[in-house]
Amino acid sequence: MLREWDCMIAWICRLPWLTLSLAGLAIGLYAVAGPAADAAVYDRAAVADGEWWRLLSGHWVHGDTGHLAWNLTALLLLGSIVESSRRWLLPLGLLAGSIGVDLWLWTGLPGIVRYCGLSGALNTLLILALWTTWKRSGHWLVWAIGLGSLLKILVEMADGRALLTQTAWPSVPSAHLAGWLVGCLLVALNRWRPARPGWA
Repeated sequence: MLREWDCMIAWICRLPWLTLSLAGLAIGLYAVAGPAADAAVYDRAAVADGEWWRLLSGHWVHGDTGHLAWNLTALLLLGSIVESSRRWLLPLGLLAGSIGVDLWLWTGLPGIVRYCGLSGALNTLLILALWTTWKRSGHWLVWAIGLGSLLKILVEMADGRALLTQTAWPSVPSAHLAGWLVGCLLVALNRWRPARPGWA
């Protein structure tokens, strides 16, 4: 009986609690505020007027239930992989990806006046998840998935819409590329710095 309790406690401790908590946050925001909450979406004019929180909150609100479901699925999968490697790498990746997407929206896409969703920052997590998986396995398939994800983004940019999803708010494929490139930058920065406990 004691052994069974030990196994259960060990299993509970291995759960990706941070990923699950962040998914709960997105679900809670949607349940309380509804789709594309006006007070939380990235709104270029509102940010210019000093509503800076939108640069973060805009990534955590979603246009409809389909949008939320796709992003939650990706967050649970990618977040669990990243968190199992280094827990702190998950918030770092999401924050860096959000900042990268915000910078691109502000400087590169002045015509995008409103934006919401986590997909841009999730592309940062995708690269971090692939990197941590490759470090463990060294399998060539990791590189194939990475290149395939880049090809998908480039096709979407050329076509002007998402290949797999149709949501209430139009997709912004170049924001996905911004997140993807931030992920590559984080990996490159780690690649060339001396290994330290907790990072390498």
